[in-house]
Amino acid sequence: MKTTFSDRKNFIKQAIKPHFGILGIGFTIILFGVLFTFIGLKAENGLGFILFGGLFIALSLAFMLYTLPSSFMYYYEQAEIKKYGSYTTAKVINKRVEDYSHSNSTLNGGSKKTIETYLYVIVFEFTYNNTVYNSECFFEHKFTYDAIAIHSTLPIKFLKTKPQKVTLRRKKLANQFGVSAKMCQ
Repeated sequence: MKTTFSDRKNFIKQAIKPHFGILGIGFTIILFGVLFTFIGLKAENGLGFILFGGLFIALSLAFMLYTLPSSFMYYYEQAEIKKYGSYTTAKVINKRVEDYSHSNSTLNGGSKKTIETYLYVIVFEFTYNNTVYNSECFFEHKFTYDAIAIHSTLPIKFLKTKPQKVTLRRKKLANQFGVSAKMCQ
């Protein structure tokens, strides 16, 4: 299967859409850096402005280039799976809870608070063309995690050209277990 240029363009648009805010902030900071650099070039002793502007530009570019590519690819793949994906079911083979709890306290003798944060992980497998593929999905709500038993089936969508690209069909899962779609996030 070969994707058309038009489809690729649409996938890119869908991948950029959730990032408008961070891109806007990043380009605004870069614009300030260019402004400071320009002021430094026009001033007699403007080395400080040039360095400050260059720092603005370098830090914002580094942040954007470090954080955004993986997020872009995630949304691009989700759009691709939505358009070209095939439906099937997967069998749950394992469940685990990842604990991201941490303590929070203030420097001025404040009370120590423990903030409990858990990520509920479901590991599943499915077969395509006599090959078994494994993947996992994450849930924020313990109720949904508890409702899914080992050896139960999950509705998924995957790309036939790259079966390792899988997405969980969360609305169908919500209907399957009789919970709200928000509980399957």
